[in-house]
Amino acid sequence: FWLKVCRGSGGCFFLHRIPEMSSLDCTKLDKILATWNWAKGEEAAMNKKIQECKTHVDAAMMKAGITSFDTGKYKVEKRAQTREGVSKKDMPANVWSLYAKTSEYTVLSLIPLIGKRSATAKAKAKATAKAKAKTSLSFEASSKAGKSTTNGEKSTKK
Repeated sequence: FWLKVCRGSGGCFFLHRIPEMSSLDCTKLDKILATWNWAKGEEAAMNKKIQECKTHVDAAMMKAGITSFDTGKYKVEKRAQTREGVSKKDMPANVWSLYAKTSEYTVLSLIPLIGKRSATAKAKAKATAKAKAKTSLSFEASSKAGKSTTNGEKSTKK
């Protein structure tokens, strides 16, 4: 069978073909899971790049006052799309139970335990970022002696 990876936006792709096994072969699965972990990182980076591109194109379209254009290589159309929904807490329980639809599906969650995308690495990166921010704040405060401090009060040299 194939390992199918689906994004939250609905798009799916297949990574590796896994032969049917009566027991788990962790060595083979580790290689596949490493590929999955890498793909998740690439997807996040690409989603960020996609959003940056969309922002630039949208800004250019707004500035030009247009809703579509064609460059010869690409065509872009901007349109409004709506979706209606209702929250369970916003309606009586009997109405919810009468009209609610339930979809059941399988979700595989990949949680990296080691490497760049692991929880440990993320926590370490977050702690490093906090330490850097704290260091830069204390440097800023000490370099502004005699001027206002970070909380807006006047400091004085003694």
